[in-house]
Amino acid sequence: MPVISVEGEWLKQLLGQEYQVEELADALEQIGCDVEEVIDVERFRCPMCGSAVEGSLGADVTRRCNWCDFEQEDAFVKIGESKVIRLDLLAARPDLFDVGGISRALKGYLGEVQGLPEYGVEPSDLKVNVDPAVASDDCHRPYIRCAVIEMAKVDDVTLVALMKLQEALHWGVGRDRKLASIGVYDLDTITGPITYTTLDPDKDSFEPLGKAGVPMTGRQILEEHPKGIAYAKLLADHHRYPALKDANGIVLSMPPIINSESTKVKLDSKRLFVDVTGISESAVVKSLDTFVSSLLELGGKAFSVEITQADGEVLVSPDLTPREVDIDLSEAKRWLGLPLDPESLKASLQRMRLDAEPVDGSDNKFRVRYPALRTDFKHMVDVFEDLAIGFGYKNIVPSYAGQATTGQARPEEDQSDLFRAVMLGLGFTEIMSLPMTTEDLHYNKFRLPVPEHYTRIANPKLKAMTVVRSHLMTGLMEHLRENRRAHLPIRFFELDNVTVLDPTAETGAREERHISIVEMGKEASYASIRSATDSLLFEMGHKGEYAISEHLSFIPGRVASVETGTEVQGVLGELHPEVITNFGLDHPVAMAELTVMKID
Repeated sequence: MPVISVEGEWLKQLLGQEYQVEELADALEQIGCDVEEVIDVERFRCPMCGSAVEGSLGADVTRRCNWCDFEQEDAFVKIGESKVIRLDLLAARPDLFDVGGISRALKGYLGEVQGLPEYGVEPSDLKVNVDPAVASDDCHRPYIRCAVIEMAKVDDVTLVALMKLQEALHWGVGRDRKLASIGVYDLDTITGPITYTTLDPDKDSFEPLGKAGVPMTGRQILEEHPKGIAYAKLLADHHRYPALKDANGIVLSMPPIINSESTKVKLDSKRLFVDVTGISESAVVKSLDTFVSSLLELGGKAFSVEITQADGEVLVSPDLTPREVDIDLSEAKRWLGLPLDPESLKASLQRMRLDAEPVDGSDNKFRVRYPALRTDFKHMVDVFEDLAIGFGYKNIVPSYAGQATTGQARPEEDQSDLFRAVMLGLGFTEIMSLPMTTEDLHYNKFRLPVPEHYTRIANPKLKAMTVVRSHLMTGLMEHLRENRRAHLPIRFFELDNVTVLDPTAETGAREERHISIVEMGKEASYASIRSATDSLLFEMGHKGEYAISEHLSFIPGRVASVETGTEVQGVLGELHPEVITNFGLDHPVAMAELTVMKID
């Protein structure tokens, strides 16, 4: 998890009360933040970009800027020090990524302010036009949302906070800038209207951040600039690169890589233009709402921007209108086990900066209003978590369970422990592989046809996880491939669940506990794997009955099925040479797979 540092004195100023920093750290723990420590840090001035840089822990001086990546032999000039709270970022709560968001949450939890924060957004005269080219095959980054923020003069602390929040949202919401990236500019350096368009990577140039006086083309930035090198993969398939330009043709930025030097936010900047672009509309909106809301907590004032989409549709951004979700008091009591009533429910939620009102005078159903920045609310259960925090974990009275129970292992676990002990005694090493794989690894590489029906993931997040395994051989073969340079023979086994289709099951599928055994080396053969299988069955009190069988993954004539008269049954033999080479191996491989137990 990334770690951020929250300035203790600044946090106290925003709260408007005198608290001990350690007291605030404890309150943060109570609302779900993972506080690491409270420490003193030093700040240094970067001679290249002028940003304030926090010193590394334990280091006396700083020689490298983590914002523009400038580095020199001489130490940077020290500009001050402060006490900070260091805490891990919680990806589900981007509204707690910076001092503004944290102060908003603490004001409610500590009783300074109650209820929903209301954020007003006034109209501005700034307009943004979207070029259809940003949604083309040459450059696919179609979504953009914008805002204008007016603040008191930006000082060192505020500037660092802006950059930290920007990078934190890149990580927590933007998935390291892939889904969404944020740009912040000094609006006084920009002439509207602004156009979101594309640039030629080899012809169009501008001065990227940290490279004053050094114009670079888009491709040069990806090949030579530190930020370009770090994020070049995001534009690797683009023939044209996304860019924001003002009415004079000045390039503001090349998202998601770098802003321009001429439009950067500086000390004493007052009017900021904020844009968020990306490939996920949801991530773009979440990032902007969270960013703008935090700046409002720091004393900023928000203005909307009129965006004309590529299809001519006009939208106004940002929209900070509160959202709503309905919850049941009875369900909250059932989930949390707390002695809640309508009044304590409302008070607890108001402490978490939410509002709740009965629906049509009901004593059980409540409509909860929450700010747009609370992107973690997907279901009423998410509200229940805030309800428990607002009630106070310290106020929950421990009690014994109404009925004492004794836990015990499930039957398949007892059985599995015996199988595991036998295999370890036979000299095999246990491995554990992922339960999801791909059609190619699970079927094609084993010379098996892909079935018409099998356990497939409907909406996979990764191309490497599209199939729920129906056998354990895939994981064993992948482990052999990763250990192919080890001394031979190699003997592995895996004992775990697989999923098989079953039209009689309630869900159309059920689980079975399998054990798969593999041996690789010059002595690996049907005889060696049969010997291991016989020993396993003997120790488990079974006697195997073997019969000639056919299996496309094995060499014809060197494969057999085994029955025991119980649920323990399976197949064993020598793997086909094509299967062996499909996994990048070059030694004989013998394998067995047995069903241990069907799981109810």
